[in-house]
Amino acid sequence: MIKELSDPFAVDGDGPVWPKIRGFLGRQKRRIFPQLGKNSTPRPVFGFTEGATGALTKKALLIYLTQAFYEGPERFRATGFYPPLQSVEIARAFNRLGYAVDVVDYRDDAFVPDVHYDVCLGMHYNFGRLLPILAERKTRTIYYGTGAYWEFENSAEAARSENLRNRRGIDLKLAERLTANNWVQTADAVIAMGNEFTTSMYRSHNKQVFKIDHVALLHDPPNLDRKDFGAAARRNFLCVSSVGLLHKGLDLVLEAFTQLKDFHLWVCGPLQAEGERDFIRAYRRELFHTPNIHPVGWIRNTSSEFTELSEKCVAAIHASCAEGMPGTVLNNMARGLVPLVSRESSIDTDGLGVLLEDCTVTGIRRTVTDFANMSPEICQRMAKEAYRAACTRYTMESYTQNIERILKTISNSPEPTQERAEECYSRNAL
Repeated sequence: MIKELSDPFAVDGDGPVWPKIRGFLGRQKRRIFPQLGKNSTPRPVFGFTEGATGALTKKALLIYLTQAFYEGPERFRATGFYPPLQSVEIARAFNRLGYAVDVVDYRDDAFVPDVHYDVCLGMHYNFGRLLPILAERKTRTIYYGTGAYWEFENSAEAARSENLRNRRGIDLKLAERLTANNWVQTADAVIAMGNEFTTSMYRSHNKQVFKIDHVALLHDPPNLDRKDFGAAARRNFLCVSSVGLLHKGLDLVLEAFTQLKDFHLWVCGPLQAEGERDFIRAYRRELFHTPNIHPVGWIRNTSSEFTELSEKCVAAIHASCAEGMPGTVLNNMARGLVPLVSRESSIDTDGLGVLLEDCTVTGIRRTVTDFANMSPEICQRMAKEAYRAACTRYTMESYTQNIERILKTISNSPEPTQERAEECYSRNAL
């Protein structure tokens, strides 16, 4: 049974509900992640060789995620949080190409390399911090872009904030994920997650850009031959958002459905997170006091609640302003849900979904209505194609094959030059 959240700003007999929710979430976080203190960083992994198939004559540095190297893959597979597992697959691919690998968490700002690395693949500020050192030692550097190019993303978020302020007089700001930098320009190559829309942003800044797909969680295969695609089912829509609800466009989707009284929206995501408190307060009425909008909150993709939701709904909406192929959309496709996505969501929709050409309140309302008026046969065909893509294109096996192919191609390209090292120093001097 799907449980809906109550208004966290309501007052019960003991006072406001929100502080109690915050305390509960804090206790759960400390229980689940006791090893991660407030200021702790996952420790590095040195000398990883698990994927080796021959002699290891070179050395690679990977700046990404280290949890799965220590905790094992089961927890991440169960939750569908694949980046830690992808980090392991990158290390194994390096092993198969003849590299012993050291892995450093992208938040570890204390690490300083004391050995020579032939190649470094990394992301975010830690990659930028070490670029001058790596360039001096003529290490080949590869930037790993898991989202849109920083300049596009920051501009898109600013536009969403300005639009909200003009539309409703609400002043909400999003913390910048990345500030201005030249990491992409300085790196010898770039691997960017996403489709052509997102990866093309990187190509004007670097000559070697390779795109790679994210991974869908394949669990509990849907029976799309028996699923109801009738008129009532086509009026139920799922919206799964991760952190940054304004960035994800939940405000636009909520406003659209307040004008679609005969349609139902089921909202999953961080509706009780402290970081989303201002957004939730601003959209309190839409979320908790609108009959056709159902606030569900965080649920696991492997849960019975998510299965029930994916059976109830035919399509899922994602109206983000900047992405690198969000796993939430792919996970929905793995349950046979038709994606209705913004172009900025970086998901190819040909034959399996609908592109939100006009990602505004009016445009979303029109797209939702048009989709509900499609025939059951067309909707079923798109659902089957979405599921097929999740099972073929967006798998961990595909990711593993692609990352090894890309790393091999980069490894076979010309070595970085001294001029490249000097350029790196001028742009990224510590």
